[in-house]
Amino acid sequence: MSTESPLKLTNRDLTINTNEFDVEGLESKIQGRLRYYYSRRLFVQSVNYDPDEEYLSATVGITYPQDVSDSREQENVLKMVNIGDVQTLTATAVGNNYYKFDLPSRADLYSEYQDQHEKMLDDLDWSMAKAIYSRVYELNPVRNQLNSIVQIVDWVRREDDLTLEDIDDAQSNKNTHDYVQALEDLGFLRVKENTVRHGRKIDSADLQDLSHEEFRKQVIGDIVVDGYYLLRKELELMMLNHFPIFANSYYISAFRRGKPDLWLTVEDVMENLKTEYDRDEGRLAVEDKLRDLARVGVVEFENGEVSGHPDIYREVQQDAPIIG
Repeated sequence: MSTESPLKLTNRDLTINTNEFDVEGLESKIQGRLRYYYSRRLFVQSVNYDPDEEYLSATVGITYPQDVSDSREQENVLKMVNIGDVQTLTATAVGNNYYKFDLPSRADLYSEYQDQHEKMLDDLDWSMAKAIYSRVYELNPVRNQLNSIVQIVDWVRREDDLTLEDIDDAQSNKNTHDYVQALEDLGFLRVKENTVRHGRKIDSADLQDLSHEEFRKQVIGDIVVDGYYLLRKELELMMLNHFPIFANSYYISAFRRGKPDLWLTVEDVMENLKTEYDRDEGRLAVEDKLRDLARVGVVEFENGEVSGHPDIYREVQQDAPIIG
């Protein structure tokens, strides 16, 4: 039996002799050496090894601790959060059952982790936005930012032969044409030459015999659901994820604890904003947002503590991404 170490780690290379390990041992050894090079927060999610094809890869993730203790209970609860699918490292066969991984730099791997973490939060915020839009629509900051879109929807519903010039004359908004284009792309408007008419999705809402305010809420909700990423990222309607972020800064702990009635302090929510969203927010500002969310039934807030609403918890959870 060879006395040569089956593992060799240089600055950016990891060479392993697959003949020395079974599949479980292979995963364990790769993880151990990658942790030595990167961090103990790294974990190997899976190893794919096919000796016939001379193929070896390891998919890795990053783990970190989160305090998910209930502020009204004595027990301290720590949850290890696993962010998976950060990167798949593929090795090259170099002969005699040896495989060599060319390892990315720590900075590159951390950047991949940040991208994966941000995607997870984006998906979670979208799930939250869909669940709470009809509630937060009652809040003035949301109504104000969506006002231009609401106006366009109202006008095309009321007027049969509205032109782009009519809308331009009525709105002093540099984004008006972008809003019209987005609503056309999403199926809420039909634009032919210079004439703007209501599209199939507005027609569908009209068939429901809703009051004017119910119609607005229905259509704006559909626009948020269908166009969340477009409106938020390309048209910079950042209020669409403003309240979902503050809501999720509570609910992310409740989901990870699996406890819909978890109680957190305002300081706990502030810590989640910092850890998850990299946002430093003052206590008074966070309290204002939590009071707003409590006023429309997204959370409960009393005496500096916040808890969840069971309906919101269930609705978001069934559509939420894996959050570790």
